[in-house]
Amino acid sequence: MRRLAPLRHAILTVALLACVENLNASEPFTPLPNPDFDDAPAAWKLSGGQGRWADRGMLEVDGSGDDSNYWRCDYRFTPGRLYHFRMRARHVGGSGSSIAGPAFANRDSQLTSDWQWVDHVFHVPENIDDSYLRLGQWHATGTIQYDAVRLLPAMPVHKAVGKLVLGEGEMIRNGRYTFSATFDGQGSNYHRPLVSSTASFNSDRWWLNAGRQITYRFELPDHRLLSGKVGFNVNYHVRGVCQAEISRDGNDWTPLVTQDKVGTAEATLPADLLPAETMFLRLSAPESNTSLQVNRLEFAAQLTKTPPDVVGETMFADIEDELLKLKVERVVVKENLLSGGRMLLVTVRNTQDYHILADLRTTLEGTSEATRLMFEWVRWLDLPPGESTTGEVWLHELQSGENQLTLLLLRKTLLLDSHKPPETGRISLTYRVPEYYRSDYGQMLDASSKKAFLWSCPATHKIPRRRELPGTDFVAPARLSAARNDREAVQLVVRPTKHLKGLTATAGPFTGPEGATIPADNVQVLRVAYHFVHHATDKTGVVDDWPDALPPLNRPIDLPAGENQPLWVLVHVPKDAKAGDYTGNVSLKSDGFSADVPIKLHVWNFTLPDRNHIETAFGFSAGNVFRYHGLKTEEDKRRVLDMYFQNFAEHRISPYDPTPLDRIGVRFLPNENPPRAELDFSAFDAAMARAVDKYHFTGYRLPVQGMGGGTFHARSEPKIGDFGEDSPEYKAMFGSYVKQLEDHLREKGWLDLAYVYWFDEPAPKDFGFVANGMRRLKQYAPGLRRMLTEESGDNLLTGLVDIWCPVSHNYEHEAANGRRAHGERFWWYVCTGPKAPYCTLFIDHPATELRTWLWQSWQRDVTGVLVWSSNYWTSTAAFPDPAKPQNPYEDPMGYRSGYSTPKGVKAFWGNGDGRFLYPPEAAAVPGLSGDKPVIEPPVSSIRWEMLREGIEDYEYLYMLRDLLQKRGKELSAEQRGKFEALLEVPESITRDMTTFTTDPTPIYERRAAIAEAIERIGEQ
Repeated sequence: MRRLAPLRHAILTVALLACVENLNASEPFTPLPNPDFDDAPAAWKLSGGQGRWADRGMLEVDGSGDDSNYWRCDYRFTPGRLYHFRMRARHVGGSGSSIAGPAFANRDSQLTSDWQWVDHVFHVPENIDDSYLRLGQWHATGTIQYDAVRLLPAMPVHKAVGKLVLGEGEMIRNGRYTFSATFDGQGSNYHRPLVSSTASFNSDRWWLNAGRQITYRFELPDHRLLSGKVGFNVNYHVRGVCQAEISRDGNDWTPLVTQDKVGTAEATLPADLLPAETMFLRLSAPESNTSLQVNRLEFAAQLTKTPPDVVGETMFADIEDELLKLKVERVVVKENLLSGGRMLLVTVRNTQDYHILADLRTTLEGTSEATRLMFEWVRWLDLPPGESTTGEVWLHELQSGENQLTLLLLRKTLLLDSHKPPETGRISLTYRVPEYYRSDYGQMLDASSKKAFLWSCPATHKIPRRRELPGTDFVAPARLSAARNDREAVQLVVRPTKHLKGLTATAGPFTGPEGATIPADNVQVLRVAYHFVHHATDKTGVVDDWPDALPPLNRPIDLPAGENQPLWVLVHVPKDAKAGDYTGNVSLKSDGFSADVPIKLHVWNFTLPDRNHIETAFGFSAGNVFRYHGLKTEEDKRRVLDMYFQNFAEHRISPYDPTPLDRIGVRFLPNENPPRAELDFSAFDAAMARAVDKYHFTGYRLPVQGMGGGTFHARSEPKIGDFGEDSPEYKAMFGSYVKQLEDHLREKGWLDLAYVYWFDEPAPKDFGFVANGMRRLKQYAPGLRRMLTEESGDNLLTGLVDIWCPVSHNYEHEAANGRRAHGERFWWYVCTGPKAPYCTLFIDHPATELRTWLWQSWQRDVTGVLVWSSNYWTSTAAFPDPAKPQNPYEDPMGYRSGYSTPKGVKAFWGNGDGRFLYPPEAAAVPGLSGDKPVIEPPVSSIRWEMLREGIEDYEYLYMLRDLLQKRGKELSAEQRGKFEALLEVPESITRDMTTFTTDPTPIYERRAAIAEAIERIGEQ
């Protein structure tokens, strides 16, 4: 099936519209003095502290860890105008925050030792003209360096459908308009509905002081606003009140709701003001001496009509050179949602009273690594006095990533004035095509049906609902490769041309060499479910439907026309399967449609072990399972828990605690002589044996009573009953207790599985407390592994930790190797952080990331991976009403809980954070099935599958290394060198922690090469 020609098949288009009220301000733009610091930094003054101008043309500031200073450049801004601030910066030999930008719209940044571009766009408050830019540090250590500072006027570019224009944070869905604004994006304090502001801004929050205000206007042509609500969140409060007011005309204001502490305030729109064509919303600080911050704002209203669903978008164009005689009225990028084609429209008005001729020259440079595309299109514009003309350019084959568009207006000179240089105006736009919308993968399976197109792609892709078909007529079967005892998946995609009713899919057996078969019971067909991401986790994500959950396809489903529906075909290759090539089949049937889809499977001649060589440690809440499934009896609880643990085992992942109903019994006896502990292992031993022998789990988080514990946020002191750690009773009972734990686990052969994880993410202020607890464990039970979620370093904890487990972006390989020399091991973890550009666990990130994380683990000799939770289905803070918990299918966001988060506050951790497994759809929320318990297994996710794929990749690498150690001498030097090179992770997969593939092809190619090497060595 060839790509549809975008001009002939423009069935549904949206546009990106530039709003340019402030584009041609009466005051001309003043360039920033000496932005490259290639001379002594004229106009830049150091506020104090340590700093210098380096001879290579950069500014530096040094921090002591508890101070702040900066370089300052005075500048006259135009109130109400947008500016784009950009710089290169890096942090050498320390930690802490960079502060950069105008004093009234600063942004803090965490920099690395590599030079990087950092930027943000800001709106100048109406009460600001003279101010200053700054480049500095806040409570940082080491040196922060700045170079190539740029400041340019900017214009916003929004998305439009017909007369409707929507920017970032705006959305229409099912006839309801919503504006959900956070301020951590490129636009910082600017959103399309913003009318005016006099408040300061810092990083990702408004700062309101007495008399300051922020005003927004909500208006959609041809639509009136009906019932709705307003909400805002105060994330930091010193004193005073934040007041929300509402108005129909911006003059007469009605008080709506106030907030005088940290937390969220909400209110419904007053009925006597509705319906309304326009609604103004103002946040202000009416009381004197007010000081507070607002980091989120929400406005929602039902519309009188039902326009198409659309998600707003905002980009920003830099005005590099203004041609004041020509006014750029708007810039439009139309996107054909069916074909993916895009058109650039630029409307220019002649503001003079005489005729002007001009060229519109558009240059596009694709910056993706896959393809670099450059072309220039010239359009001649004839501009009569006072009139507007639109030039258009097709933008073909935009690549995922950043595409640089440059618009050059060149005013033609008359022949008599040919000696004069031409007048020019230049606008540049970074047009980002999110990775999610890449369309360079996939293979057609069948193009003959008039009911539906069929295509396939590897499992390591997330497919948008409306992604275009693969651009080829060539038809080929879906293909898989796997070892024995390996699980591998492929996606079959159904895209109906007309509504399909009652689609079913049935997998048959695979037939291979000499009549060998893989039973149909070893093949699962799962439905890829979509979740509406209403707030992108970070700059990688986009607001859209994202695939994640993989419920079983155990009932007929209806499919709308023009949308992709992936089916996840998962094959488990038996341990006794013959090596070679197999063919299987999936039969698709619906009302008036049927197709048999062939799948080719190659089985490699080796078998993966049952138990991994990389350890896994994932949090698991049995209580959430009991609550959502509606389980009351112990029999039902055990039955469903076994289903969850079977799923963990099939994904080669170990829960923190595989014995939640069978704890080690402990009685402390302070009155004995000497005081001691009495332990009962009977129930625990049976459950743990099952975890080890049946499920092959690699670890067990051993709870130790009396240790105390906590986090950087709060902690509890060590105590047994009424006895503190310094009492003789405590010491005797604790020593007796942990010594028995150690001895019993050693006797059972489980000592190497246990780890004591009793304190989480300590801050430096906690190091003494944690060190004291670690010494106590080491004294009484030195064989128990002590694990800590912290990076190693020269601190009070050195020599007291057996397993260091830093968050991935804090891992330092050189320092880790220093501790490995002392026999210590390293795990690492991901959670709400890091975010882009690192490998993450979020739903709205590429599928490759979690798989690549395991390659990064191998690359750095990291021998364990940890995630704090696997079934975090609701937040007690965001959903405080026990009767109304979160539905993880309908709301993919992981909301913060704990850490003193006020009830009712919806603070974002990230989409899918702490959630890899879903409850079955019948238990999406507690009570959905009435009083009847839901006795069904959990639902997997694409990210859960990717973790398994990465763990299996790690096992391939481990097996190759092990074989080379055992049989390498039997190989020729050339062969051995070739195979040893495969143990290195190629840059095509991951070059460093933030540079890695989003295309799974290099992973599949390397995996195949490793598999073939394992086969070759095994044949020797």
